[in-house]
Amino acid sequence: MKRSMVELTLKIIKGNKYLYLRDRVKVNSKSLSVQTYVGRLETVEPQDFSVKLLNLFSSRLTKYLEYRLEHYAFTVLDRDQATNLESLRYFYDLFKDLYPDESKRYQDAMYVRYVQGTTAIEGNTITLREAQELLEHNISPAGKRMDEVYEVLNYITLRNYLSGYTGDITGAFIKKIHEILMNHILRDPGNYRNIQVGIASVDYQPPPAILVSDEIQNLIRWYRQNRKTLNPFELAILFHTKFEIIHPFVDGNGRVGRALMNFILERSGYPTLYLGREHRTAYLDALVRADDGEFAPIVKTLYEFYQNQHGQIAQEVQQKLKDGGSKFRDDVEDLLRQYIELKKNG
Repeated sequence: MKRSMVELTLKIIKGNKYLYLRDRVKVNSKSLSVQTYVGRLETVEPQDFSVKLLNLFSSRLTKYLEYRLEHYAFTVLDRDQATNLESLRYFYDLFKDLYPDESKRYQDAMYVRYVQGTTAIEGNTITLREAQELLEHNISPAGKRMDEVYEVLNYITLRNYLSGYTGDITGAFIKKIHEILMNHILRDPGNYRNIQVGIASVDYQPPPAILVSDEIQNLIRWYRQNRKTLNPFELAILFHTKFEIIHPFVDGNGRVGRALMNFILERSGYPTLYLGREHRTAYLDALVRADDGEFAPIVKTLYEFYQNQHGQIAQEVQQKLKDGGSKFRDDVEDLLRQYIELKKNG
């Protein structure tokens, strides 16, 4: 959602000259026009443009939310929660556009949290600080088992692989993620299980091994049928949950499922969702309820985690705009140049 250059336009109505700010907001494949009234040419003051530009940004958000909320269905979350999610996505995209260096640091920090958390849920004892040093500086923590170190390092390979991957979710893609994440962990990663498995502390039994391939294909078919109509957040959570119910691998199902969840989220313009030890009990309890066909708890639980993790983005970006960040100042200065030119020719 790159911002276009804001245009100052002049309309003459019954001999009076009126100024408007015009812009476009890209939503999905659409480019929607927005405008904000500034005032009459002869009475507008230069200091008015900062306020009017903020009003234009508000109009952009309104237009964006109207389209997204009409275009995507929410099966679990209510209207307010859906609006919160779409506002988060809007401001996250704006954050990346206006403050690329700061947003890159934010994404990197979230990735470290995600890696440390998703492995800690499975019993890895590497701390957040140790994971950061390992991922960013290749410094191995003292006193840790090599399989724990490899488990974290595999996420560097995964990130590099995904950065160059232009396809969508397929059976081969799922196997590739498992192969990457379970490298040095399992003897033969990247293959579906050929035995019956159980899930610790849960009565639920995953489908027999002979059905795994068909079940995965059914899941991919469900994903393709819903990816253009179901909100991407719910789509990602439900895909992850349905994947865990199938439990297609001997080991590594949770790590692969959470990687697929974030693949859908990030491809759809949302920030990374991380889950760690502090989330483990509520997260696993919600997954158990999904085994019995109750999907609302896992969606609502992960929504709350997500809002706590990223909800501040919208507030911080709006505050940066009000404080007059560098790109905001550039926009105001460009509008002033357009205003002077219109006044000279008007």
